[in-house]
Amino acid sequence: MEEELLDIVNEHDQIVGVMTRSQAYEQQKLASLRATWLLIKNQSGKFWIPRRQLTKLILPGYLDGSAVGHVSSGESYEQAMIREVAEELNFDISLLPYTYIGKITPQEGAICFMEIFELEVCNDFIIDYNTEDFSEFFWLSSQEIIEKIRAGEKAKDSLVKIMYKFYGV
Repeated sequence: MEEELLDIVNEHDQIVGVMTRSQAYEQQKLASLRATWLLIKNQSGKFWIPRRQLTKLILPGYLDGSAVGHVSSGESYEQAMIREVAEELNFDISLLPYTYIGKITPQEGAICFMEIFELEVCNDFIIDYNTEDFSEFFWLSSQEIIEKIRAGEKAKDSLVKIMYKFYGV
């Protein structure tokens, strides 16, 4: 399988080069990468928060966004989000009314440039997630997410930053 190519961007999120994922990680270019986040929120205001599989090389067992991934070279943030949802959650989000929430940058303390999207679903929405990516999930309010993390739960730092910036925790 061919390794994923990622665009390398400058401090203004403008593409300045391309590297394989492993090269970018080896050269510690994380702040020069792009990622996309989808948060699924139900009508009760709770987010679908999965736990990464323990077999993951990076952050095994950590709480994550509903669907998160790097933007591949040549993709837009939105195209990457649609691809990640199909890969991790097994549905076509392009058929649903998702919303663009905003952006977080390395200048704000994010690990890389991130665009965040949200999909609001009914309370009985079932997610057929990829069990190679996730081991379990929780429906949590933004406050419950922060409380779990404060109590010692491991989670991606970006999850906390997103909750504070966009969901008023």
